[in-house]
Amino acid sequence: MSHISDNDKNLLEAIKKRIAKASGLSEVSDWVQKDYEFVVFFIEDQTGHRLSLSTVKRIWKNEFERLPHTTTLDILANLAYNKDWHSIKKEHLSPEIQTIPKREMEKKPRKVKSPKLYFLILLAVLLLSVLGTYLLSTISTRSPSKVSEEVSFSYEKTVEGKIPNTVVFRYDIEGVDANRFFLQQSWDSSRKVEIFKGTNERTDIYYIPGYFMAKLFADEEIIKELPIHVTYEDWFMAARQPMEKIYTFSPNLWSKEDYLGIDKRKLAQKGIDLNKKLQLAFYYVIDFGLDGDDFEQTTHFKMEPLEAIDCPIFNLHVQGVDGYYWIMFGNKGCESELEMRLGDVIHNGKNEDLSMFGTSVYEWQKVDVLTKDKEVTLKLNGTPIFSSAYHQSIGPIMEISYFFNGIGMIDNVQLKNINGETIFADDFTKR
Repeated sequence: MSHISDNDKNLLEAIKKRIAKASGLSEVSDWVQKDYEFVVFFIEDQTGHRLSLSTVKRIWKNEFERLPHTTTLDILANLAYNKDWHSIKKEHLSPEIQTIPKREMEKKPRKVKSPKLYFLILLAVLLLSVLGTYLLSTISTRSPSKVSEEVSFSYEKTVEGKIPNTVVFRYDIEGVDANRFFLQQSWDSSRKVEIFKGTNERTDIYYIPGYFMAKLFADEEIIKELPIHVTYEDWFMAARQPMEKIYTFSPNLWSKEDYLGIDKRKLAQKGIDLNKKLQLAFYYVIDFGLDGDDFEQTTHFKMEPLEAIDCPIFNLHVQGVDGYYWIMFGNKGCESELEMRLGDVIHNGKNEDLSMFGTSVYEWQKVDVLTKDKEVTLKLNGTPIFSSAYHQSIGPIMEISYFFNGIGMIDNVQLKNINGETIFADDFTKR
């Protein structure tokens, strides 16, 4: 990493603006959490490389005193202009070149049409980088981008099928050249902690179940990822307010109705302020023994109005070993706020018409997800509303979960395999 000059700052700003424009987002001053999350998805969709949410936030908010890692700069530069950072910098500084050559980019997220081509290009860039470093160095220094296969990273849970669950992480970062190291237990950047050379263990607690991807960072670069399956043999209910603070609810606090939900009084009893934004979530986390590329899922959902929530939104999440579905439905008129990810394909209501996902969320709605060989059809109340396909398998299903940005409830949840056989079902009548 190096201190940032005015030229570097201006060049990085040009790259950021071009990526933001290509993704269909507004000025960064108007961005909220989900916009930063979408940029993470957009970068991964276009390049095959995933930057952490904290890295994207830091770069777009200009919250850095030094340049990001060269690997990160190359990812952004290649996305914006189809050239690596140093090539663009050289052109940018050359007197003969008045502007940076532009790369034609689609105005909305697209499918990755040739994963093999992306892989070969990225592999070539990586090999050239390794060779250049070797020729220019008299001492072999192993940077983060070259040691991911050599870094050891493992874990052990202290209990099975229970929450909270302490996990013991073990790692070896002694051979990595970086200024600082971090461990992050999941997607939640607020759970990112610093680790140091000379240590090889760190413990952390999971307060909710799920299929998580723990990450080891060297500076801003992810050098190793590790799947963590924190299972729970029943439904699990939790809320966040703010997102960094988790509240959990035992079954005795759940609504005594033939659906899964919780009433306002019980939320307030746990300290939830109904005059502020919140997230309510229901999880069922086991190995379902079900192929995520060939299955059927049915869910009924409904929400309750809250004064603090202008656009009530319901999120359906199916997590596989290698990918996931994230499907959003909102109240009519709120469609611009919706996003969706099906495997490696992303759709965003800011630059794509997702009006078919707007519905009367204060009334019971039925959602069907029908997937056959990575071809997805979505139905709302029995009517097909959307079809799409993806390329990269999401693998076996390890978690289903539902999220509301307010008070919500679900009923009649079913999972079936491709032969129509019921693998999981719950109508919540026996509670």
